[in-house]
Amino acid sequence: MSTTSGTLEHTADLGLWVEARGLAQLFESAAPALAHLMVSGPRDGQIDWIPVELEAEDLVGLMVQWLGEVLYLWDGEGLLVVAAKVTEIKNNNLQGRLGVIPADVQAHKPNEPIKAVTYHQAKVAGAGDQWRAEVILDV
Repeated sequence: MSTTSGTLEHTADLGLWVEARGLAQLFESAAPALAHLMVSGPRDGQIDWIPVELEAEDLVGLMVQWLGEVLYLWDGEGLLVVAAKVTEIKNNNLQGRLGVIPADVQAHKPNEPIKAVTYHQAKVAGAGDQWRAEVILDV
């Protein structure tokens, strides 16, 4: 399970890239990578799992929507994504679940004020079992 992630330079915005072995692992790694970029603090505690079903025109659309769920759960529900599991990616559909813990205002501190995950220059590409995703985040 070898994954890496980091940030990309982008004018006035912020980019996130993730690399993983396998498409499901790419999505599973991208969710907590975005959460780490947005929020610092502990990731321990009782994990609740939220089912997610998405449909898009392509893998880029699925990734943007998947990461949009991570952002919504933090901003809209006060839940921090700490884990992710993809059960199926097929025919531009994704089924999975996001593992969340409640936000703790004492322990969780905002890092980057992300407003949206955008389609601008978004990419999901693979060669063999190596996959890479890049998204631009509106900050």
